[in-house]
Formats: sequence, C-alpha cells, structure tokens
Amino acid sequence: MRRIWYAALAFALCALLGSPTASFALSWPIESVGDSGPNVYSIQHLLNARGFTLTADGAFGPTTESKVKSFQSSRGLTADGIVGPNTWEALIITVQSGSSGEAAKAAQRQLNKYGYALAVDGAFGPASVSATRDYQSKHGLTADGIIGPATWSSLTSGSSGGGTSRAQLAATIRDSSRVALLTYHVSGISDSASTARQNIVDTANGLAAKTSSYSDVGRTSVYLNTTMLNTMVKLANTYGYTYRVTEIAGGDHSSTSRHYVGVAFDVDMINGSGFSSRTTNVSNFMQRCRDNGATEVLGPGDAGHSTHIHCAWPRP
Repeated sequence: MRRIWYAALAFALCALLGSPTASFALSWPIESVGDSGPNVYSIQHLLNARGFTLTADGAFGPTTESKVKSFQSSRGLTADGIVGPNTWEALIITVQSGSSGEAAKAAQRQLNKYGYALAVDGAFGPASVSATRDYQSKHGLTADGIIGPATWSSLTSGSSGGGTSRAQLAATIRDSSRVALLTYHVSGISDSASTARQNIVDTANGLAAKTSSYSDVGRTSVYLNTTMLNTMVKLANTYGYTYRVTEIAGGDHSSTSRHYVGVAFDVDMINGSGFSSRTTNVSNFMQRCRDNGATEVLGPGDAGHSTHIHCAWPRP
C-alpha cells in the first residue's frame, strides 16, 4: 500500500498569507518496486510520454525502476527509483479534450480505476472528458473535464477499484476487523519495531518492514511481497476467515527463513480458535495459501509447526 503525503502545512501557510494560488492540499501516493496496478500503469505511460520508453504492463519491476531513476536524474530529483510527491509532480502532464498519446492513456487508466470502463486508446475524446467531469463533480473538484495537478492527485491517491499497491494492501490489512496482528513476539523477546502489526503499519506508510534485531540474518529490513499481502486480504475479504498473524518479517527463524525476505507469514488462530491438529478448517486455510501461489505451506503435523500455519511464497 502506499504512503500519502499531505502538503497541509504548506497549504495552511499559503492560506494565511492569502496566496491566490492556494486551492487545497494535494496528496500523492508512493509507488516502488513490487507495486502493481493502475497507478503503475499510469507511471509507465507517463514515462513513455516523457521519452523514457518501456512496456506498460502495470508491474513496477527493475526496468520501471531504472526508467524512473533516469527521469529523476533528468529533472534534478533524488534518483531513488521511488515515485513519490516530487516525482509525480514532475511526471504528470495535463490532459484535456483533444489530447492524445501516452499521457491520455495514463489518465484513462486512472478513470477506469473508478469504474468508467473507457477504452485505453490514448484518444481523449468526449467519453473521456465526460468521465472526467463526472469524477470531478463527485470528488469536489472543478468539473471542467481537464486533468491537471489537482485531478491527477485525487485520481492517483484514491483506491476505489484499485488498492493493489503494497501500501494500499497493507493499509487494508491494518484496518481489517478480520485480521489480528500481534504486537509482541511469540519468542517472548521484546522488539516492538518488528512485530507483525508494526511490519504492516510500516508497510502501509510506504516503509520497509523491520526484521528482528535478535535474528541471525544480515538484513535489518525488507519490503513485503505484494502477492503475499494480497493473499492476506483475500483470506479475510474473499474467503471470509478471521485469523491472527503472529510473525511476518520479524521473529526468530533460521537464517534461510523466507520471513526475512518478506514473503512469509504465520497464523496461530482461525475464526477465533487456536489449533493443535490439522482440522478441515486448517487444511482449507493452508490450501487457500497454495491456491494463491504459496510454495511453502506448513502446519500441524509438520516439524516445528504444531500450533501454527506457515505460508510462504518463492524467494524474490
């Protein structure tokens, strides 16, 4: 999931000073390697519009990161490969009636995130303008059919129909009444920075998740895998489980554990009950992980997993 940056302080100062250019504070998502979805498509289309050619596939991989870094360098920005507020503001292009090309495709992708079902053809005609005006009127924007900074900000920061980035997924998990996240380690060792809940909170804020300070692995933080996060959301929202997560990137595991590369989580309660045997409910939960790409699924009956389920995805 993304971290949204608010320019509230700057806005307040402008308002106090009576600046004629101050309308409202813009917010922007943060997108980086591992993210996917409409925002990433838009980033790729906008990079193409700016001359940094790549395939728009909606997946923020190494090529997209490299192109972002090149674009950032060309604009005097920190070349970290992360699309945050400064990069978004440099990257966006105003789109309006008659616009065509990659920037228009980027805008159409965003509108489709909200259910407008436009053809992503790069021709910003009457249908696209009508969808833009409808979106603007529903979100407190000037309904002029022009996608400028304020409308770009609103479109990219919202999650209706989207919600596929790492930060968005983590925020969904964080706020879910069906997913409990431990605020302590089952080992009994105190390390609040790397608990399951803190891992998700940090990820929702666009940060890396911390591994435990007492673990026997060299890395201290890792970005959580989006496929794993999406499965955690589906386990609650699609499959209807209420479950408790004990560890994600933290805890005490072997040095080769997939927890330490951000692709594993452990569960010790399902639908309000703990377990010590592989019941039908436990087996079904484990199968749901496999159905969503987990390749290391362990539970009661497997060595070291007598009272919890371990779901892990392939190493990056």
